[in-house]
Amino acid sequence: MGKNINFSGQPVFNQLIKFIDKSEVRKIAKKHGAERYVKKFSTFNHVVVILFVSLEGYHSLWNCFLCQIYRLEQKK
Repeated sequence: MGKNINFSGQPVFNQLIKFIDKSEVRKIAKKHGAERYVKKFSTFNHVVVILFVSLEGYHSLWNCFLCQIYRLEQKK
């Protein structure tokens, strides 16, 4: 079996994100008016964050935020 060089050296999370079609996410968001009031945090970014939170096993975005703050405090 040959080596696949497409994902060589990339974290698994980056490999998963590459499978998400940005244009499809934009099309769905436009269809439903999801980005009507968006200034900086796009629907695609939201999908990536939700995917990260679910894969890390957090129960909510708030839980994720608190854990990240705790980790930063521990490094001080």
